[in-house]
Amino acid sequence: MMTKRPLLTKRPLLWTWSVALALLAPLADAAPAAPEAAAQESDALTDKARELFQEGVKAARAGRWADAHASFLAAWGLKPHYQIASNLGVASLRVGKPRDAAEYLTIYLREAPATKVQERQIAEGALKEALAKVTAVTVEVAPEGAEVTIDGRAIGRAPLVDPVFLDPGEHEIGAKLDGHVPEARTIVATEGGTEAMSLRLQRKPALEVAARPGPLAPPAPGGEADRGTRTAVLVGGGIAAGAGVAAGVILTVLANSRASDAESMRSRLNRDKGYDRTSCHGVSSPDCAALRDTSVATVDLSNAAFWTFVAAGAVGTGTLVYGLVTSKPSEPTPGVQVTPLLGPSAAGLSLRGRL
Repeated sequence: MMTKRPLLTKRPLLWTWSVALALLAPLADAAPAAPEAAAQESDALTDKARELFQEGVKAARAGRWADAHASFLAAWGLKPHYQIASNLGVASLRVGKPRDAAEYLTIYLREAPATKVQERQIAEGALKEALAKVTAVTVEVAPEGAEVTIDGRAIGRAPLVDPVFLDPGEHEIGAKLDGHVPEARTIVATEGGTEAMSLRLQRKPALEVAARPGPLAPPAPGGEADRGTRTAVLVGGGIAAGAGVAAGVILTVLANSRASDAESMRSRLNRDKGYDRTSCHGVSSPDCAALRDTSVATVDLSNAAFWTFVAAGAVGTGTLVYGLVTSKPSEPTPGVQVTPLLGPSAAGLSLRGRL
């Protein structure tokens, strides 16, 4: 008993013509057994699409499948009717485009009436041949409305009605939606394969979602927006200045601690080894190295504390000036008192006033 594969191998031409003529016949030469249905199908096609369709039929019957495919494809572009999809699917199969054939034949089987029993059976056979050469991927995407892409090409929005058909090889299936993080996965398609893929898009963090631009009315001078901005600047400046002063105090404490450590080291070296304050210069002993490191740290911390106080003072002064400039004329005249703070190992500014 012979298997199906040897039978198709020995008689491909006969099978091709039987499929093509059976699918093409309904629109080309079929007797009007159901006048109303025939009229509805005829009305569904525009005159130009019908003309291109007839050209495709003639080319197919003459075995000119490339011309038939071009005519059917042009007709489909004008009027995506399921009858055109069936013929375009067969033509795609004949010109070596099994992926396109699977796509168009699937559309035909989804949209064609159930009463077209013979045509549907033939289309199912052609689809089976096409599926043997591609991979059918069922793609599920959430949330709905996301744009689905194949190798960067948009193919529709979720949910997809039909499976995605891929030629053998590596492909990337992706999805994207405004306000969500795009997702893409790679798949290796094989002949006759079937796959299922699920893509779940996650929302972007609130700070990453850009607001859509739109016309905004300019805020009235002295309105709520101005007062809110002024308050935010004053509060932020005060916090920044206070943080700077606190950092300066911490650095000053650390510098004083290192200075105390250095002085203790000098006293110990003077007592134990008879070194004076300058005797460690050029000496490579561990004690002298530790003393030098501590002295350098003391200087670095003192400098850092000084410039931190300066920066805090600048921020505080800038905030105060901003408060004075933006204050309302009707408000009480601000009074400001700036007092410098100086000490043997610290410096800063004391700001007092009313905004």
